[in-house]
Amino acid sequence: MKSQEYWRKRSEELGLRQFRKADSYVNRLQKEYAKAWNSMQRDIETFYMRFADNNEISYAEAKKLLDAGELKEFKMTLEEFTEKAKNNADHRWTKELNNVYYRTRISRLEALQIQLRHQIEILSEGTKRGTGGLLSDTYTDTYHRTLYEIQKGTGIGVTFAKIDSEAAGKIISNKWLSANYSERIWANKAKLIRELDTNLAQSLIRGDNVNKTARTLSERMQVSFLNAARLVQTESAHITSQATFDSYKASGVVEKYEFLATLDRRTSKVCRHMDGKVFLLSEKKEGVNFPPLHPRCRSTTVAFFDDDVGVRAAKGKNGKTYYVPGDLNYEEWYKQFVE
Repeated sequence: MKSQEYWRKRSEELGLRQFRKADSYVNRLQKEYAKAWNSMQRDIETFYMRFADNNEISYAEAKKLLDAGELKEFKMTLEEFTEKAKNNADHRWTKELNNVYYRTRISRLEALQIQLRHQIEILSEGTKRGTGGLLSDTYTDTYHRTLYEIQKGTGIGVTFAKIDSEAAGKIISNKWLSANYSERIWANKAKLIRELDTNLAQSLIRGDNVNKTARTLSERMQVSFLNAARLVQTESAHITSQATFDSYKASGVVEKYEFLATLDRRTSKVCRHMDGKVFLLSEKKEGVNFPPLHPRCRSTTVAFFDDDVGVRAAKGKNGKTYYVPGDLNYEEWYKQFVE
């Protein structure tokens, strides 16, 4: 039997692999936020150039209705927005744009708010798709690689449920802590839209110039990005842990797990307290003795063996048991036992 240090090392490597994926996606997400903000900033600057006097515009001026020419031009913009919003999954934003299109009275402020909101809607839809793709890949990769490490390390393989993209999609959509990733992204979007509308109105009431207004809204965007980054990293940690636990159960040989806090660079007090503790699978409580224990948690777990896994595999599984050589690489294992 391999030493527990061997299992810890394998688990840490796999955990690091998934955390790096999440970090890479967060970097891409930051660029998407910057791209959206650049478009929003241009809309704000155009608004001030068109309607401001000496680089300032009062709230009363902003509430004035668009004239016939401005309304016609804005409706052309709405047509472009509607075309771009066709890929939105629930089509809610498309319906709202259509409703606005047929209105005959739209204020200058409303027009700007719709322009800013459009960028947020497109950004959030992309975030939902990107996060879903990340989590689906994280689950399937973690599940199969953890099973591979267990089978290679013990030399014992048992028949197990294969996970495809459809199955992973259902798993990552399950709620935990009262919501799933998609609902949390939607809530983050709704909060950002409210804050942008409120802060824009307050800037106009104060008579802020274009630079101050842009700076105020930019700060809201930065806060929203940090929330989105925390969401992605925490959801990824949750899915990594769930896939790991599911692979323990599927292995037929794992009955216990050890809590590992070594990957967390700034290990929290609660994770430090749990590090090295061993629990039965039946005792698992996510957020209590199974990671993640807190936002951005990077603690992991490792299979814990303290008796003859061969005897346990023979007793506990009705399916086929087979030998897995220790020099079998992951690609060969995947082709042989998953595909």
